[in-house]
Amino acid sequence: MYRLILIVSIIFLTGCEKDDICPESTQTTPRLVITFYDIDNTQERKNVESLAVYAVRDNELVLIEDISGITTDSIAIPLRNDIGVSNFKFIKDYAGELDNWTPSGILNHIYIDYEMTNEFISRACGFIANYSITSFFNFDILHDPPVYTWIQGYEIINSTVTNENQSHVKILH
Repeated sequence: MYRLILIVSIIFLTGCEKDDICPESTQTTPRLVITFYDIDNTQERKNVESLAVYAVRDNELVLIEDISGITTDSIAIPLRNDIGVSNFKFIKDYAGELDNWTPSGILNHIYIDYEMTNEFISRACGFIANYSITSFFNFDILHDPPVYTWIQGYEIINSTVTNENQSHVKILH
């Protein structure tokens, strides 16, 4: 009986190919890296106090859990890989959600348009998406005239999003 189990185990283990297992070190779809800078000194990083970021998906707000009430000068946010646009609400001085699930704090809309390129990694890992930013708006594009709140400007530093090792967008506040 033990021999049968041993033989079956050996056949099973030797039947796997290198591509059948995706190593944890394999690159995944990169997030957009945003750094925050002082509007009065555009070369100096500046923390955002109590920042929260919500992704807007199908008219619903989805809190990005690791960016919920943090004080930081840089973040990495996931772009959608099913359509070429992502919509976010950046909230400064975030203090949680009010009774009707409305986020509290100073809200600023961010809209990002981009082109996606799928890159095949392996059979086990599948594809990852890389992005090329075509436009970036720091206001609600549906509101006329545009309303600007705490984000006073931006600069696209690197429009190609293929890794998280460098900043892609510089936000001035």
